[in-house]
Amino acid sequence: MATDDKQRKLTPAKRDNSDENRSGAGAGALGFFGFLALAALVLFYVAGAEMLDLMKATFTVFFSQKHLDPKAVYVQQTVAALRHHLKMRKDSDGVVRAGIVEKGIKIKLPDNPLVRDIQAVLKREKGSEYAGYVGHQYYVDCRELYDHFHAHLEFVAGVMPLLGLIGTVVGLIGMFDKLGPNTSVETLAPELAISLQTTLYGAVLASAFTVLASRFDQRIKALEYDYDVFTHAIDVLVKNEVVIEVEA
Repeated sequence: MATDDKQRKLTPAKRDNSDENRSGAGAGALGFFGFLALAALVLFYVAGAEMLDLMKATFTVFFSQKHLDPKAVYVQQTVAALRHHLKMRKDSDGVVRAGIVEKGIKIKLPDNPLVRDIQAVLKREKGSEYAGYVGHQYYVDCRELYDHFHAHLEFVAGVMPLLGLIGTVVGLIGMFDKLGPNTSVETLAPELAISLQTTLYGAVLASAFTVLASRFDQRIKALEYDYDVFTHAIDVLVKNEVVIEVEA
């Protein structure tokens, strides 16, 4: 009988603890979604009318290998074909070099506007500098677009830890306000939880936006590498008087 009485006394306490755990978990989830909404608000402040374009661009860049600008796709396609035909590679010093190319050789490149422009430049014997300038027009627009969106995400990634720090300070202020002769751990726990949670949420969201921004940075580096290969390939084409034919 004594054991049954003890179990009855302990059962309500266990229920109270479980209710507190559930309410704490609910408050934590609510706080995270609140911070997520705050991050979206900051992003909207930065991007403004470009918010939808930024979201689409981020999704495309993160989950595919496609470039956002069709001109950059032309550069990518053309460089892939030039690397194959000219046997281009990087040496141990990171310098792009071409293999042995016969003078006057004919090569077939994909049918796109960039290839046709380079074909026209070579026929008119405008030289490698002019050809490089033509290619730069296909590179620079996409580069600027990536830089633009990358800056938006980097800004939000830098702001979120600061907002988390503000929440931490607010929680600590509330905790110090409750300090007194009769203060207990249970009294200070909510403010301490707020301090730790806001720090965590700020760090998590900052990491997420940094990862998203890094994808644009990776695309910039890939585009720069393609353009570097392209300009070197143009020099090889001009010096060896290579004839470009467009694939049917």
